Amino acid sequence: MSLYQNHSDQELTSLLRQGDDNAFVELYRRNWRAMYNAAYKRLQLEEVCEDIVQNIFVDLWERRNEINLDHPSAYLQSAVRFQVIKFSTRQRKNIPLVEHLENTLISSLRSEDPLIEAETEHLIRLWINALPEKRREIFLMYYMENLSSAKIAELLGISQKTVQNQLTSATSSIRSQLSKTLSALLAIQLFWLS
Repeated sequence: MSLYQNHSDQELTSLLRQGDDNAFVELYRRNWRAMYNAAYKRLQLEEVCEDIVQNIFVDLWERRNEINLDHPSAYLQSAVRFQVIKFSTRQRKNIPLVEHLENTLISSLRSEDPLIEAETEHLIRLWINALPEKRREIFLMYYMENLSSAKIAELLGISQKTVQNQLTSATSSIRSQLSKTLSALLAIQLFWLS
């Protein structure tokens, strides 16, 4: 097995396509920790992250002849991002909105490129600014100033039920935009990887 440690990623992927399980094991050894860490950074659910990494490698083995593996590390990291987003999207009803935005959009798009981070933050601000004025005000008071719906109702002279309805509408609107954007980004990313 030590012989495989000296192979390049490209050599390993070539051997993998031929069904060489030692090449597969070496790719796993080289990449699993970074993949797990990337998933854990976003989800912080140990078992879920282990399952995500395991499932990606099972899929890699099963589809080794179909997948474009010119850059296996990049492919595997993209697969992690995709699975984290997929998991988060399924679970989003149980995740507070601000945490959801951080975990699925900002964190999943974090890169070494500050321009991408700035564009992502700008996009979120645009979504919030596009909300109707009163809804935006309530949203910002609740999520950014951490005021309770009762306190917001008191400050604005409206019922607590109105505050809750406005928060529900704002959250729904932003989640819808998030879902559309993530779908588009995933489609673009998968297109460029194929």
